[in-house]
Amino acid sequence: MDRTLSDIKREFSTASTAGYILGFLGLSIIAVTQLTALVPLLFAPTVCGTLGVLLYKSQINNKQINIVTNA
Repeated sequence: MDRTLSDIKREFSTASTAGYILGFLGLSIIAVTQLTALVPLLFAPTVCGTLGVLLYKSQINNKQINIVTNA
């Protein structure tokens, strides 16, 4: 009786391990295929963000500094 249970447990652990591996492989394949489809959509926000940062950094600093002298 104990031998039968240990055989069943071993088969379930092997099956679950194989299931985890196949599931992870399937999720990886789905993620890669979706990523390649979505990469072109990231081009415009990247360009606009880069140009926006360059424009912001190129602005002249117009802060006026008050210098107080004691004579």
